[in-house]
Amino acid sequence: MNLKIVPEHPNRIARIGSILALVGSLIWVQWPINLASFNIAGVILLLAALVTWVSTEIAEYQEGERFDDNVMSDDVDKLNSILKFIDRNQFYTLKQKAVETYMDEDDYRGLQSLIYYRENDIFHFHNSKIQSIYEIFSKEALDFYMSFYGLYTYDGHGRSTWRPSGDRYVSDKVYKEIQHEIAILNRKASNLAERWEELINLSRQELKGASKAIERYEL
Repeated sequence: MNLKIVPEHPNRIARIGSILALVGSLIWVQWPINLASFNIAGVILLLAALVTWVSTEIAEYQEGERFDDNVMSDDVDKLNSILKFIDRNQFYTLKQKAVETYMDEDDYRGLQSLIYYRENDIFHFHNSKIQSIYEIFSKEALDFYMSFYGLYTYDGHGRSTWRPSGDRYVSDKVYKEIQHEIAILNRKASNLAERWEELINLSRQELKGASKAIERYEL
């Protein structure tokens, strides 16, 4: 990540120095203050010290703004990377597509990519609120993915199914158990879609004002 560290101590020293210069010039010119006895040289010195102090304050404020923007922009970059996995199609599958007997083999490819990404992800979001929901979403994504492929397998024809090879029938008892597990999978998928919406909406709120934009698709 491209994170800049604000040189805190030099900035603080410069700030203190400018304030001392302002106070010192004021004392040197006249103390207690008597506007009637000010001379030109004293006024110029006082104005120079005042300009130096104001410039230092403005520079520090701008540096703080740049630091905040760098932090938020890093988080935007990270979120946009994750959006490549949980894209429009993956979100639609989670939110709208019911788990049925046969599923396309790439229905949960985005979740798989996110799981692999999360395993090697050593950088956290700077924003702790976003990081917290991201961790929950990633954990729930792994739980759903493992549950799904604990029940479904590839059939060799571009689909996944719970049916035994050769499309053999199962007993009524086994079928009811499978339907129960499918109902659980559908609830988990819906919860994942809701969690993803929560993550995106929070990110839009928390990262508002960053110089980089969060990539968009309709939720």
